[in-house]
Amino acid sequence: MKRSHFKHSAGFTLIELLVVITIIAVLVAISATATIRFRASADRSATLGALRQLQIANISYATDNGGSFAPPEAKQVDANKVPTGITYKWFENPDFISQIKGELATFSGSGSTDFSVPLALMDAAVVRKKSAKNTTLDICFGYTTPLQGTALKQARLTNPSASAAFITCDMPFIEHSSKTAIAYRHQNKALVVYYDGRAAVITKADVTGIDSKGGATNPFWKADSDQLTL
Repeated sequence: MKRSHFKHSAGFTLIELLVVITIIAVLVAISATATIRFRASADRSATLGALRQLQIANISYATDNGGSFAPPEAKQVDANKVPTGITYKWFENPDFISQIKGELATFSGSGSTDFSVPLALMDAAVVRKKSAKNTTLDICFGYTTPLQGTALKQARLTNPSASAAFITCDMPFIEHSSKTAIAYRHQNKALVVYYDGRAAVITKADVTGIDSKGGATNPFWKADSDQLTL
């Protein structure tokens, strides 16, 4: 009887195993990079949508208030229009919050407003990094109307398609003098919505260009050339 001289395979060699591991690592890295890019792109699209909705609410506010957009801050009044001594900022304004939420702002027993806004109307990149309860409108966007300025009026806008209304930032208020607070957190770009409701992406180079073309007097920052300060 003849003996078989067939030899069983010894399996993967060390080199073959290293090649397989390397290929798997490369595929994982490619997949992870694609996921990060997809997530960043989705965050940017969602935030651009939120900015549009924010300015739509601002336009609706103006429609209900004689053509005046939401003021950067205002004096609170009671049901009889008597000042209460309380000052609230744009993101605390009950009437504006109602426009944003599409429903009346609710009040607690202490009389304070529920300023919560649906997470879908905030900066998606901020929402992703913070817990829902710690995400607020003012840490997502800045209102470009100067804090000491009067509320802008629709009829007095000189160039609504080129004047920023809200922009991604790291502070509740932002204007030309504090432009360093602009948050370029969407793939190294900032997101902005103009007074006509158009949302767009801007870069640091764009802001530098604005500085070289008038700075604080550039239409990007100064929507109303006749705007008075208090």
